[in-house]
Amino acid sequence: MIGILAAFTAEPLAPEKLFSLGPVPVTNSMLLGIVSLLLVCLLFGLAAKASRVWPTSRLAFYVESLIDAVFGMMAETFGDEKKARKHFPLLISLLLFILVGNLSGLLPGIQTIKYHDVSLFRSWTTDLNSTLAMAVLSLATVHFYAVKDVGLRGYVRHFFSGSLRNPMTWFIGLNEIFSEILRLVTLSLRLFGVIYGGEALLFAIAALAGNFGWVATLPVIFLEIFVSLIQAYLFMMLTASYIVMSTSHGGESSSHAPQAAMGAA
Repeated sequence: MIGILAAFTAEPLAPEKLFSLGPVPVTNSMLLGIVSLLLVCLLFGLAAKASRVWPTSRLAFYVESLIDAVFGMMAETFGDEKKARKHFPLLISLLLFILVGNLSGLLPGIQTIKYHDVSLFRSWTTDLNSTLAMAVLSLATVHFYAVKDVGLRGYVRHFFSGSLRNPMTWFIGLNEIFSEILRLVTLSLRLFGVIYGGEALLFAIAALAGNFGWVATLPVIFLEIFVSLIQAYLFMMLTASYIVMSTSHGGESSSHAPQAAMGAA
């Protein structure tokens, strides 16, 4: 047992470089991320091509059903179908891209494909750089629409809502700004930690089970499929909730954001 544990090596914490395109290093997580992106684009393209008023293609039917279900959730979260439709392309793209990225690392044997003794493919979401980039994209979108919808003055007053002569206003405002930074950290670290931890667990169980590794890892694989779906859903719902809270004018739609945020958390 000690010998097995000593010989066990998990997936490296950092992605491994495959080659360079000029000054840009291309890692194994970037490569599988590009493949995942192409798969999502192909899925949408084929579904759109086969789309009909009464779909005859199973692919088009399943994709349209998924889109209808997710749009219904977004309309409930935003409290306004027009506003939900405005942000829906970003949110559904995040959901499907993250889901495909999460599941891609569970494909049997994908990490045994080598290129110069380095795994050619690594799940996009097991790279902290990738999850951080998606968190930056999400929150940058949130703040862009916040400024666009409520104006620069309203955006600043969102953080500093009281009298600027009151020290508590500055304290609360700086605390709100710090909470925005924490959103960036939690969005990126939650997705990275859960998906990377799941794949590390699969490595460990497979190493300990030896020849019966494929049997021992089956329950964990099914669990990881479920976790992958939950994490993609969480990322989408939290992004939607942040958009609602940041662009609210204090009307009816603001009441939906805390409910969505609590449900997603």
